[in-house]
Amino acid sequence: MIVCEDACCRIAGAVTVDTVGGLLRELQPHLAKGADTLDLSGVEAADSAALALVFSAMRQAGQGGRTLTLRGLPASFGTLAELYGVAELLPA
Repeated sequence: MIVCEDACCRIAGAVTVDTVGGLLRELQPHLAKGADTLDLSGVEAADSAALALVFSAMRQAGQGGRTLTLRGLPASFGTLAELYGVAELLPA
């Protein structure tokens, strides 16, 4: 589930290979309208598809000339990013 207020979109629930397609479709219009913050503090379960969602959102924000800010990044994201060798691509 995604709830957006102003320029911040909060993702809650599972971000997995089973849910990421719908989440991306739901998130894209908000990014196109200027959302620049992704709050992941409500994520309860994540797999490598969660990284795909974050990197896709970062790319879309960048295409609009914005930098995506990440909030509430679960520790599992950092672990997955390190495992896949992409940790340096996540915003600090």
